Amino acid sequence: MAKEKASVLLIENDSKDPLALSKLMESVVNSHFSIETTNLLNTGLSRLKSGGYDLVLLDLPLKNAADAEVIRRVKEQAASLPIFIVDKGDDEDLNAQANAFGITEYIRRSEFNAKQVFQRMLHTLEVKRLEAKLSHATKELETANKKLQSLTDIDNLTAVLNLTGLERALEEEAKRAKRAGNYTSAVLLDCDNFDRINQSFGHGVGDVVLKEVVGRLKGTLRPTDYIARTGGDEFLLLLPETRFAEGMLVAEKVRLAVAESPLRLAAETVRLTASLGVLALSHEYYSIEEILSLVRLAVQESKILGKNRVSSGEKHKILSDKSPDALSELMDKLRHGDCFKAVSMPIFDLRDLSVVGYELLSRGPAGPFEMPDDLFRVSVEYNLLTAVDLRCLRTCVQALSESKFKDRANRIRYHVNLFPSTIIDTPIERLMQIFPPDIKPERFCVEISEQQFIGDPTYLKDHVMALRERGLLVAIDDVGFGRSSLESLIILEPDIVKIDRKYVSGIATDEAKAYSLKRLIKVVNALGAELIAEGIEMEEEVQILIDLGVNYGQGWLWGKPS
Repeated sequence: MAKEKASVLLIENDSKDPLALSKLMESVVNSHFSIETTNLLNTGLSRLKSGGYDLVLLDLPLKNAADAEVIRRVKEQAASLPIFIVDKGDDEDLNAQANAFGITEYIRRSEFNAKQVFQRMLHTLEVKRLEAKLSHATKELETANKKLQSLTDIDNLTAVLNLTGLERALEEEAKRAKRAGNYTSAVLLDCDNFDRINQSFGHGVGDVVLKEVVGRLKGTLRPTDYIARTGGDEFLLLLPETRFAEGMLVAEKVRLAVAESPLRLAAETVRLTASLGVLALSHEYYSIEEILSLVRLAVQESKILGKNRVSSGEKHKILSDKSPDALSELMDKLRHGDCFKAVSMPIFDLRDLSVVGYELLSRGPAGPFEMPDDLFRVSVEYNLLTAVDLRCLRTCVQALSESKFKDRANRIRYHVNLFPSTIIDTPIERLMQIFPPDIKPERFCVEISEQQFIGDPTYLKDHVMALRERGLLVAIDDVGFGRSSLESLIILEPDIVKIDRKYVSGIATDEAKAYSLKRLIKVVNALGAELIAEGIEMEEEVQILIDLGVNYGQGWLWGKPS
């Protein structure tokens, strides 16, 4: 197939002139260009308006203030086309005007060479063709990326949001709610006895039932509400601009909609019901996992009270061998966010005993769950660890408003503790919102205990890097406690290593322990991390640590956390 010629419109002053552009270009353009000529500007503008051209050649006597207007009018009608201007004079002002209007080529008539102009026209159109191709490819890529993004956010079976999509929705709604001061509610729906449907009729039928549930949810909720599948037969509904009392009413409507019409499955009619829990969201919820852990308490209440009902979690008393009333009180305080306090322990430069930082520690409500070990143990048992950990972090950061920290906020360092699961479950940008904007990020160090690593710590690497990219320091705590210290240090590359107290306590009297500590220090020094010794209780231990190259430490030698 013959290659289609490019269409050129030539607007020139006098086509009868022996040196007219139309005559000069005839010998070089025939095989590649089709040239249409006019010597009237208005005619040329009218033809440009009709379209169908690939390039414009302009050869007119442009000598005065009207020149810019001529260029502007041509450019207006040929906004997307390359425009070549041939100037019979040497007017630098016209050259500047042409450049200002985005003219492709400005050529002085005295320097005009038909072959060179022809080559420049070919080059210009080839560039334009490639730009168009690139633009098309870019749009296709953007469309594909949007489609891919939607696939990563959508549950394959039910076509509602998955956890990833819900995290994005929570991020947007949290920003909007904070700006406008709006309320948001969450409703968790768990289908009752769904396992019996799967066991009796098969998972294929179960999938159909889940799609039916989604259809009923969509028919009840507003278009602005979010539906996400968070488990096999569990759905979380995010209701923007909805107060708690309104959320309870919406949940009741959803419950009735789910149970409204019995389902005909094979030869049996099944009445599907659901247990629902409702939670009022503050602006301080930082992850879906935090929300789920609290709203599941309300669903658990609905299940215990007989299923097929809506609960807020206020009535449920958790049954436990250990002080059920205290546990229930703890859960209530968790929901209302008023159960923690912060204490601090100074970190010293052992060489002159100057304070270089503080480790901020949290305490639970007075009673059986006040100390961290007990608080976090019960949090794990009731799937509340992320919620509790984030509340503790907020409490510790808020304590920096106290007078003993205020005057030196950007001069010393603050250490806070987070569980690996919290770092993984909480989007990094949401996590960063907890830290105060008036204190530089590099003044904070996030401590991750080696005791809490599960197997190969590689799963934490990207999250640790994300913290460091935003300016935070990262410390591995309790190093020496587990068996994977060296592996953890190599993979995570921490800024700081905190030596576990078992390596420090007794080094003044136990030579074997001092030797073990010396070996550990050599490993850490080889990785270039800063060392902090924990658990210092005796004056003698301080000098030994300095002699071994450990310049920083903390411990009860200087008092308990306060």
